[in-house]
Amino acid sequence: MLKTVAEIIDAFGGTAAFADFRGVSRFTVNTWRRRNRLPPEGDFTLVKEAKKRKIKLSHEDLARIRHEDA
Repeated sequence: MLKTVAEIIDAFGGTAAFADFRGVSRFTVNTWRRRNRLPPEGDFTLVKEAKKRKIKLSHEDLARIRHEDA
């Protein structure tokens, strides 16, 4: 279970790899990492890709991260 946005980003190969996957800049990913926030509009794609990569990440994990950070 991944507990932070930083852990999610790192599980996907780091800032550059996550930026490429999400189609955003590295600066944007670093902002997400620093704020411990991910935009929710990419959740379904993120969870689906995590499953393909055998990364344990669920919608519940994302919701928990958002709730704990609020």
